[in-house]
Amino acid sequence: MFIVEKANLSSHFRSIKKKPPHLPKNYQFAARSFDEKVILHLKTLDLATNSANISISWLSAAVSFLSTVHSEAEDQISNLKTEADDYHVLYMEYSLKVLDLCNLFSSAVQQLTDRRLLLNFSLRLLNFSDQIPSAEKLNKAKDTLTKSLNNTLESAKEKGLRAKALIDELTILLGRLPSSKSNSGRDLIRRTFYALGVLTVFVGSVLVTILYGEADVVKLRVPVEFLWADSVNGLQTQIFELIKPKPNRLLELDTIASRAVVVLDLLHVFTSEGGDKVNDRVGLEDGIKELGTAAKKFSDGVDTLTKGVNGMFRTVLNSRNGRLDM
Repeated sequence: MFIVEKANLSSHFRSIKKKPPHLPKNYQFAARSFDEKVILHLKTLDLATNSANISISWLSAAVSFLSTVHSEAEDQISNLKTEADDYHVLYMEYSLKVLDLCNLFSSAVQQLTDRRLLLNFSLRLLNFSDQIPSAEKLNKAKDTLTKSLNNTLESAKEKGLRAKALIDELTILLGRLPSSKSNSGRDLIRRTFYALGVLTVFVGSVLVTILYGEADVVKLRVPVEFLWADSVNGLQTQIFELIKPKPNRLLELDTIASRAVVVLDLLHVFTSEGGDKVNDRVGLEDGIKELGTAAKKFSDGVDTLTKGVNGMFRTVLNSRNGRLDM
């Protein structure tokens, strides 16, 4: 969990350097170039046609995508710092809300880490490599495995509501962007800031829904003036239709749940009186192996998502607190 420093931090939106900035000679070209980069990065979020659930790997890709867009938006605006004063206050407010969101996402991912610990502990108790575990270990494994399946985020309901409120506040913030003349430095900043906000709301809404189970997502319709409008509008529709009927569901957790139910049933048979210990053991070991494979994939995904959220936090904080050496 990160601790957000809420002091008055400097950013590239306000600079006292005397060195004149390097301004793009063609704002329209710069805007188009940024839009094309967004379209390219959005392709990393394409879903397979047969996708039934959002995976941890997709969430990680979405967080990485957002970090990349933030970095490129900073590069875009850094060349226009003398024209960005009107956006300083807005950016400071925006970035602080995103940092708060990162903290809340980090807390939710920690819940996944706790579930992983329970899974791994139960698998260690079910180690048949040397000899059959004792009845005490088998019963402990059943209890731990059952607990891992029932390890929900109900205790984090308040955090989920706060995350949802932050998404709503970011949406309102987009409506406060200053107007500007087309094909100007100020307009380029407006377009960049708008892209940053919309994509943050989109990815943030998915994360809040999956990690906290808050099903009331925010869907923004991007106007056609942006080249990436069709791409993000279509992706939003695809993702939200997928997650709306079943919030707080991850592909990897569904797989683990199905494997765990099989193992629990086999454990019940194996520990009951009069069972065929030889045949029952073979079936149980096969079930444990499949559960272990699913748990490993889940564990790797949790590690990647954790790094992604941490990286997102650092990217936004550096942008908020950075000073340009130009």
